[in-house]
Amino acid sequence: MAENFFKQPFGLNIKVPTRTIKQSQETAKNTVNSLWEPLFNFIDENQAVFTGNVANEIEKYNLMMFNTGAAMRKGSTLGSFDVKG
Repeated sequence: MAENFFKQPFGLNIKVPTRTIKQSQETAKNTVNSLWEPLFNFIDENQAVFTGNVANEIEKYNLMMFNTGAAMRKGSTLGSFDVKG
């Protein structure tokens, strides 16, 4: 009796539908992508900062602040009024 006990299946021989396997793979892929996608988007948007072009970025934002403040005060701006720098 003991030798037959180890040869019999005990419930793990359930056939899982192919659709369920594909859905679980898609769910896992979407979960992993949703974790890393915001980081990659942030790096793409701020690539100039990460490439060492920090001084130009700081100057661009300072000029944008000055131009925005001058436009709000209806004063003169430095050069053309360009919000994007």
